[in-house]
Amino acid sequence: MAKRSLKKICTTDGISEYRLDNGLRVLHKRDTSAPVVAICVTYHVGSCNEAKEHTGSTHILEHLMFKDSKNFNHKNGKAITDYLETFGARVNASTWVDRTNYYELVPKEKTGEAVALEADRMRNSLFNTKDLASEMTVVRNEYEQSRNNPFAMLDEAVTETAFTTHPYRIPTIGTKEDIEHSTVKKLREFYDTYYWPNNATLSIVGDISWKEAEALVLKYFGKIPSSPQAIPQMTTTEPEQEKARAVSLKKPIGFEIVMTAHKTPAATHPDFPALILLATILGGGFSSRLRRTLVDTGLAADIDINAHAFHDPFLMVVTAHVVDSVKPGKVLAAIRKEIVRATKTAPTKQELARAVEGIVSSSARERDGVLSETRALSESIAAGDWMLMYRLEKEIQKLKPSDLLRVARTYLKPTAETSGVFHNTN
Repeated sequence: MAKRSLKKICTTDGISEYRLDNGLRVLHKRDTSAPVVAICVTYHVGSCNEAKEHTGSTHILEHLMFKDSKNFNHKNGKAITDYLETFGARVNASTWVDRTNYYELVPKEKTGEAVALEADRMRNSLFNTKDLASEMTVVRNEYEQSRNNPFAMLDEAVTETAFTTHPYRIPTIGTKEDIEHSTVKKLREFYDTYYWPNNATLSIVGDISWKEAEALVLKYFGKIPSSPQAIPQMTTTEPEQEKARAVSLKKPIGFEIVMTAHKTPAATHPDFPALILLATILGGGFSSRLRRTLVDTGLAADIDINAHAFHDPFLMVVTAHVVDSVKPGKVLAAIRKEIVRATKTAPTKQELARAVEGIVSSSARERDGVLSETRALSESIAAGDWMLMYRLEKEIQKLKPSDLLRVARTYLKPTAETSGVFHNTN
């Protein structure tokens, strides 16, 4: 095998991007505020990449990749989680729609161990039928917990109703049928399709120089070839929604909830910063419009608004926990009234300034510490641009009230709404 090399691509916001010639992207940031290093491998595969009958595969693989690998296993005393935790490491992973990530926070002198582990399980995971059987109990429990959570159930129902073709409509945990029919053969095929250096980004943030990081990357990841076949890409495009949609659930648990959802563009779209800012004005913080309209008046116990930064167009979702004595329809009408107001009248400069300040403050908290910054970086990677979280913050500060009025009129149309109500039948 020819000697591997790393090519520098760019540096921005203190982070440098490199490319290993097997396709692995490497991000590095030196931070000497504490003698620790955060390592994160973000695989460009999530639940949206799962084919029919394979839903839930990414999540189950997340569990199985904590089982033995060729060089980190119980037989040699280096079981993946136990071994790293013996020297104080924090170890975890997560699965989402556009990515799966595996990460560690380690004392800086143990960085090599973490890099070696991640390189080993990229291609040398040894999961088997016994491992799958042991993890299925955990996966089933997670699935059943979501079946008893009113918010989760309504959120899934609204998403599935809003999307007719795009795989975002399927929950990350998968369908019960596919979970139950998972096999090691199916999972191994999925692993061998997506878990390669040319479908991953390695982030190294902390008290480590680039020279030290480069040596570790070349030593451990340089041994791994690119995938033998092209990585399959998800290309499904959701058709435009032309009529309002609604869904209703009735269960004898929890409390009553209402949701409204409107399609938003991909996180890298030029309109996305304005929608994030608009969502903050509508529902972010104690002085937001929806909190004043719903919570302060006693219609709702709490409200939340989310506009996820995803790779493909997704949703801006408003959720309200309805007060017992109030009809859900009344809360739904109040939400719609505020959304219509946003399409007719631009926010004030004071509202805009307050929302910008809130976003900047929240972003700073999300990046507080090398592990937090690395995990936040992983979300930007998944959305299609690792610089996204830094760029969004800058672009949000340039926006004017008229920009928010324009995007409200573009995306918050009544015909594009999907609404949902969860009724507690007790």
